[in-house]
Amino acid sequence: MSVAFRLPDIGEGVAEAEVVRWLVKQGEEVEENQPVIEVQTDKAVVELPAPASGKMAELKWKEGDVVPVGEILYVIGGEAGAEKEEANRSPQSAPLNPGPASPLLQKKKRVLAAPSTRRLARELRVDLTTVKGTGAHGRVTAEDVRAHALNHNKLLNEKTKLAQNRVVERDFHPGEGEWSETPLSPVRKVIAERLLFSVTTKPHATHFAELAVDGLVEWRQRRMAEQDGSSPRLSYLAIISKMVAQTLKHHPLFNAHFIEETQTIRQHHSVSLGIAADTPKGLLVPVLREVERKTMDQLAQELHSLTQLARAGKLTPEHLKGSTFTISNAGALGGTWATPIINPPEVAILALHPIEQKPIVQEGKLTVGWRMNISLSFDHRVMDGADAIRFAQTLETYTRDPGRLLKELV
Repeated sequence: MSVAFRLPDIGEGVAEAEVVRWLVKQGEEVEENQPVIEVQTDKAVVELPAPASGKMAELKWKEGDVVPVGEILYVIGGEAGAEKEEANRSPQSAPLNPGPASPLLQKKKRVLAAPSTRRLARELRVDLTTVKGTGAHGRVTAEDVRAHALNHNKLLNEKTKLAQNRVVERDFHPGEGEWSETPLSPVRKVIAERLLFSVTTKPHATHFAELAVDGLVEWRQRRMAEQDGSSPRLSYLAIISKMVAQTLKHHPLFNAHFIEETQTIRQHHSVSLGIAADTPKGLLVPVLREVERKTMDQLAQELHSLTQLARAGKLTPEHLKGSTFTISNAGALGGTWATPIINPPEVAILALHPIEQKPIVQEGKLTVGWRMNISLSFDHRVMDGADAIRFAQTLETYTRDPGRLLKELV
């Protein structure tokens, strides 16, 4: 008897996954719970175990293929193709583009789409079952919904053709030069969809401020001198994360989600900071949970671990969900100002820029001081510019004098 293993619903609105690597070969004996395949979802890279022991009879997909949830990944035991009859009886194996059917059946048709795309369709009053998806295996993207709403059939057809080509190249004529086109990776597709949804639905505004951080620099230097090297160094990000968490306690409106469906603000009592991380696969945002309950040394350890996992491509979906406010640390890369895009459903994001010594005027005299620029983008539906200014001022009381933070935490 053969066992056909289907790509499970991993949750978090994941509709498909890319086959990254097979960990076994066809014809190889496998044990129950043995990892057999590594797939990359919208959120992370995940290993999937075998549901039973037996011989790997058939591998259905090649590395690099994008598989919809519910499709058969592999077959254990029996002969290749032996599961065909069972698969045909399964509603999950129904064709993605069935022929003419009654309106009732059309409404029940399964549509591949991300949660943000479904939300956009509801807002634009578009029936997803009538939209032709240009994503992998017919997945409906946010652009498809907008194109359908505007009735841009010609543009939609061009996008469909583009999405079907993995790499497009052409001959060039004198003076044109040679070029190629490459489709977005699964991670970049998710980044594109989320950011496009954010900038087209949230009225962004950004407050820029220069913070005095003399006390922060001096305090960290003393702590670094005390460290024995047995634990990760106390980074500025770990310290500022604690300061941001305390600032959010004073300005709880920033530690919130905006629920698009009900147009309500959901304030969170605990602070879970998303830390935007630049990785070889794109921008990922692992989460530091319950920051208000943790010491700076604990935060430094967690940040170190999450950074290593992100660079190795080993973040799990659990690492990436549940943030209530996001910090984008651009300090290591440089730059002066930015206009960071809010990570939905959050209502604000804070970009940190390099800590630098600058000439300043104090009591009428020119001197040198430590300064850090910040860029705070916020959802103007939820708060106003004055709220952002007050947030920055509160944060500066801690960067100017960390002793104030320690006094409040006692």
